[in-house]
Amino acid sequence: MNIKNTTLAAAALAMVAGTGWAKELTYGTYTSPTHTAIVYGVGPAQERITAATNGEITFENFTGGSMGGPKDLLGNAGSGILDAASVVDIYVKSSLPTAVMVSSMMAIGHNPKVMAAAMNEFQLLHCPQCVEERARNNVIGLSWSSTAAYHVLCKEPIKTLADLQGKKIRATSGIGIAMKAIGASPVSITTSEMYEAMQRGQIDCAVGSAAWLNTYNLKDVTKGAWSNPVGSYFGSMNWAINLDTWNDLTADQQQAFKDGLAQSTADIMWAYVSDNEKALEWLAANGGTVEESDQAFKDAWKVQEDNAYATALANAEKDGIENAAELLETYRELVAKWTAKMEVIGDDKDAYRDALQAEVFSKI
Repeated sequence: MNIKNTTLAAAALAMVAGTGWAKELTYGTYTSPTHTAIVYGVGPAQERITAATNGEITFENFTGGSMGGPKDLLGNAGSGILDAASVVDIYVKSSLPTAVMVSSMMAIGHNPKVMAAAMNEFQLLHCPQCVEERARNNVIGLSWSSTAAYHVLCKEPIKTLADLQGKKIRATSGIGIAMKAIGASPVSITTSEMYEAMQRGQIDCAVGSAAWLNTYNLKDVTKGAWSNPVGSYFGSMNWAINLDTWNDLTADQQQAFKDGLAQSTADIMWAYVSDNEKALEWLAANGGTVEESDQAFKDAWKVQEDNAYATALANAEKDGIENAAELLETYRELVAKWTAKMEVIGDDKDAYRDALQAEVFSKI
């Protein structure tokens, strides 16, 4: 999908509508234009914003890291090099320490749809110091999404905990801490570096969404995957907008952004989960091995899941984060809240969208 929505026709439409005002906003991401969040979330959201503003706002997109890698995008949005960007908080921990404290609990992310909903509510309504951290970086955050469930993806099939121990495995933040605790050798690299690292033998495995087999072409170098999930990452800020840019928008233009956030979040989550399932099916059908790990790994990983909160709290206290225990407990309560809601919502994407709108986005 081509998500560059910048057209002279759209600008002309704004003039015809009598506004006399048109603005092209730049948006940056280090992921490819075929990434799930871009194709199903950001791209369609941009189209809706352009339509809702009668062409007053259009977008020029810079994908694949052409305007900054994952460690650069927050600063580039804050400085005005970009008007907006997607930001993965774990790569900018020093700038967004409170956000990273929460998203580091990746091992508890059994249901990515729950984690995404809880993160949006937490970030937007229950964490004033998160808002302050973003403001110090001169950005406003509008929405978050989660990856699909994480799996262990390896160059060669492995079957047991013993097979995994000693393996060099791409695993970041809380997942990296957990992998080290069970005997693996975590390597902290960005998602954009995984393919080359696996191809060159710098890593044996990666922990990530199975959808990355396509998104990052890991299918070319992956022969084995464990079907049992090991969490998810739920700290992707899809809209980090320069504060000056945001404040220059009219109230109606800002509302055009807000009106589509619930839909965009739902679209990303349903697409990500679907892409995850299809990727595992593809691997199994094309010479790869997709099977559950042994029970020894499951038992060891359950201990790490149970330790995730305590690990996050200990690291937060070491980092001097204020109100760490209270904020982490708030997030855990939100996870419980959205877990209960998802038991009713099930696989109804529209119901999920409506719940997000009612509980979160209508209140910002």
